[in-house]
Amino acid sequence: MEYFIYLVVAIVAYWIGWHVRGIIFLANISERPDHMIKMLEKIKEINESDELGLPDDAIEVKTENVNNLVYAYDKVTGEFLAQAQNLHQVMVEAAKRYPGKRFWHPELKQDHQTA
Repeated sequence: MEYFIYLVVAIVAYWIGWHVRGIIFLANISERPDHMIKMLEKIKEINESDELGLPDDAIEVKTENVNNLVYAYDKVTGEFLAQAQNLHQVMVEAAKRYPGKRFWHPELKQDHQTA
């Protein structure tokens, strides 16, 4: 019977602790929203880069198809990088135009992902 009481007390303490943690989290959101927004943006960046497998030193490329040509842009800044007939060629052209920089696009196969 004594173990049963300890088990009930442990479950109640866990339940209370879980709710207190949630209340503290909500209090932090309301008291310091800018801090929480920055933290969530960092978490989002980490999750996106982990999902995509984006190398730390690579520039993520956004492409656009216009009149059978592929135009490549820096996804973050929107800067024009290169144009070519297909995705692989546009990555090679971007690497030629900006030597020393690496470019990444999620649609390319792993062995051709960076140029």
